[in-house]
Amino acid sequence: MKNKSLQTFAAISLALAGFQLSSEGGYVDITAYDGTASKTYKVSGGPAAGKTSSDPRPGIGESGEVEPASVANASWDLRAMAFDVNTNSLMIVSGFNPLALNDGISIGDVFIDINNSFTIPQQGSRPHLTYLPLSNSVVGFEYAIDLISPGNGGLGYNIVALSQGSTMLTGAYHENDLSDPATLVASGADTILSSGTFSVTTKTDAQVLADLGLNIGTNGGTNYVFTFDLSAASLAGGATFRLTETCGNDLLVGQLAANSVVAVPETSTWVMGFLAIGAVLVLWRKQNKVAASTAKALAPV
Repeated sequence: MKNKSLQTFAAISLALAGFQLSSEGGYVDITAYDGTASKTYKVSGGPAAGKTSSDPRPGIGESGEVEPASVANASWDLRAMAFDVNTNSLMIVSGFNPLALNDGISIGDVFIDINNSFTIPQQGSRPHLTYLPLSNSVVGFEYAIDLISPGNGGLGYNIVALSQGSTMLTGAYHENDLSDPATLVASGADTILSSGTFSVTTKTDAQVLADLGLNIGTNGGTNYVFTFDLSAASLAGGATFRLTETCGNDLLVGQLAANSVVAVPETSTWVMGFLAIGAVLVLWRKQNKVAASTAKALAPV
């Protein structure tokens, strides 16, 4: 009977373990190399004349780095991406204020590739402000985080499922083609999966490290931190996130590994789980009663 009791306890433990959510919460840095080499040169002519290709501030990785021939200072720098697999939330750390216009430029939309179908565009391959259909081989995104009036104090966004009829707008400057695409051109071809709002908090470089665990170096300036709930998107197979300003001055890429996202059980699953645990407990009590009765019957008079 002792062995049966142990087996029952083991069954209860396994049942509880199978319905326990991961306790390892928090954001993990998913910032990836954006695919453009960091070069040091000055553009000799055109709209970007005199601009350097990289940001000389002591950042780390994509923090403290902008695209070739782009404005190199803190207010144009997109710095880091992080993901919380327990809440399916994407966090962005940016030197660019997502709620304001900077010289008429706003932050772009976040494009999401879940099947490695995106191809990095080639610089100078097309004029600025070009509309790209999803069927174009240089696009290949399945989802987008479509910001609603981000340059006008807007706090809203839609999680959008893209289709062959979806179109995107490239960066505003020809020199920054490497950062394409910049924004989604919303249309009836898109399917809105969910809507939400995001708030923006400001932190110093030290606070980003202390509060978020993201080491972005010592950029100086203000870090704008904001998050998006991506529970509506299917990211279990992994994902690549790409974000730029509408001018294409900087490109930020994040890569989420496959099988990282925690699948939260539905209500019916929880109910079935607790019923199963309850049944095991009832069985255990019955076994104890039988064991007690047997012991009593066999006890010497």
